[in-house]
Amino acid sequence: MKKFWICLFAVALFCSCGNKGKNYSYTLQTVDTFLNYHLASDVKVPLMIRSCTDNAGKEYVYFQNGILPDLLIYDIHNETLVKRVKFEIEGPDAIGGGFLYGFMMTGCNHIYISSKVKPELYVTDTTAYIKRKISYAETADGYKPESCCMDDGAFQFLDGKLYLPQGINFSFGKEVMEKSALLCSLDTLSGEVEALPVKFPPVGGVIGRGSSGNVNANYKFCFNGQEFVYSFAYMDDLMVVNPLTHQVEYKEVKSRYIGEMKPFSAQSTNDAALQKELCEYPAYSNIMYDSYNKVYYRMVYVPQEIDRKVDILSLYRTGRKQFSIMILDEDFNVIGEHLFPPYTYNPRLSFVSKGKLYISLNNIMNPDYSDDVIRFQMVELIKDIQK
Repeated sequence: MKKFWICLFAVALFCSCGNKGKNYSYTLQTVDTFLNYHLASDVKVPLMIRSCTDNAGKEYVYFQNGILPDLLIYDIHNETLVKRVKFEIEGPDAIGGGFLYGFMMTGCNHIYISSKVKPELYVTDTTAYIKRKISYAETADGYKPESCCMDDGAFQFLDGKLYLPQGINFSFGKEVMEKSALLCSLDTLSGEVEALPVKFPPVGGVIGRGSSGNVNANYKFCFNGQEFVYSFAYMDDLMVVNPLTHQVEYKEVKSRYIGEMKPFSAQSTNDAALQKELCEYPAYSNIMYDSYNKVYYRMVYVPQEIDRKVDILSLYRTGRKQFSIMILDEDFNVIGEHLFPPYTYNPRLSFVSKGKLYISLNNIMNPDYSDDVIRFQMVELIKDIQK
């Protein structure tokens, strides 16, 4: 009994220290409203999900079927499968080398897909016929962009140009962070390609081919209508980029659940141990902009110890153990942070619709987990009346 009260006191002390100096005015509250998207037997639970709105204002979610070259489109609120778009594996309507993450829809009909093996963009629609292929392999000044195959955010149209997220370019060797463009633009009419003069931030760690430290260059981003907002996995600050003026600002945004954020450095060499380290190490993840409430949601994987019997890789892919969500106002001030229960949600699968946040319950450790349905729970932004 004595040990119990000591532990309880320690937890209370931790929480009070974690909240010290914080006077947050907003929180998040889960409600008993759910969305269920049923999957066919040959469809796998995705690793990421995106949403779009058609010209009539109707909303949809869409995702890739595992690593297969087909997209599934669901009506968000009717929960019905609207279209399954299957692309060819070979022939004139095949995506060269397949695709992974690098795709987006506009108007829920126009589809843009990047090959995962070469910097080439495919323009298509829900018929799966390739209408056009556009290479973005080299800019006018000789820069060679990377193929867009990361889950860090969809492409984005702005002023007639399509902006493409970039990974680190290993051809720069030791100067890979200083010289790698973070964003490229593609004029889909003329085919002109430009590498923006915005480079990766110096997040630290060992960056090089085959290095586990490459995860330090991982990021997610969102677009607020004017700027791209980048959330790097192992950097507290947000990076805000204006693609038209090339202006870059850093915003101090630190989670209350993370101490001193340091670059990830692997202590293990075998894959299983490395995956466990990544699962336990704190990291920032998805960032989303809620235009209805004019707030940002930044997801944070808090430092955790993973149970030994857990399938680490499956857990890593379905949301890790526990996370919080930071709430930021339009000026990137932290106005709230909510810690979610462990082994329950998969924040990798989340979206905002009509001012409501939806988070997947497809965490592999959730007792209700199913391969046959993607289940989301509604989360509401609440003014904390105690503040």
